Amino acid sequence: MRWQAERLKSALAIVALLGVGVICRAGEPSREYKVKAAFIYNFARFIEWPPEVFPDSQAPFVIAVVGADPFDGALEQVATGKKIGARRVEIRHFDSIDNIGPCQILFVPSTDDVSEARIIQKIGNGHVLSVGESETFTANGGTLRFFSEDNKIRFEVNTDAADRAKLQISSKLLNLARIFKK
Repeated sequence: MRWQAERLKSALAIVALLGVGVICRAGEPSREYKVKAAFIYNFARFIEWPPEVFPDSQAPFVIAVVGADPFDGALEQVATGKKIGARRVEIRHFDSIDNIGPCQILFVPSTDDVSEARIIQKIGNGHVLSVGESETFTANGGTLRFFSEDNKIRFEVNTDAADRAKLQISSKLLNLARIFKK
């Protein structure tokens, strides 16, 4: 019984130290965006893109953000040294809709200055997994949307948008998602 009390004290001490560490590190990404970054990386592991998406066997797997980047380095932290299949992961930032370039995943943050409908139109029927967080994202044709439920980050998939982009989403991922219905 005494060893259990000691373990509990040790665990509480570690939690307290971690809490202080989080408070002391200004400029770190928020917990929400750390979680979303991890989700985005893991989505790629459960989705198949058509082979023609990549110009050659050395082309990287590109995860991009358009507009203001709310991740504050969290995507880079998650992707550093990682691969999707045999492809190294590369993070890109597009400062405007007009500058969107080739990518396999495009994150669209909820900001006033970014028009999600224009972004979805710009990527058109390209083989891009569009990921957003506004309430209207999947209704506007986006593929995947983050939402909050019971203080947890969840996601919704627009399977029609995935079909248009010719993305094959694993049933394992779809079982975890809420499916968007028009």
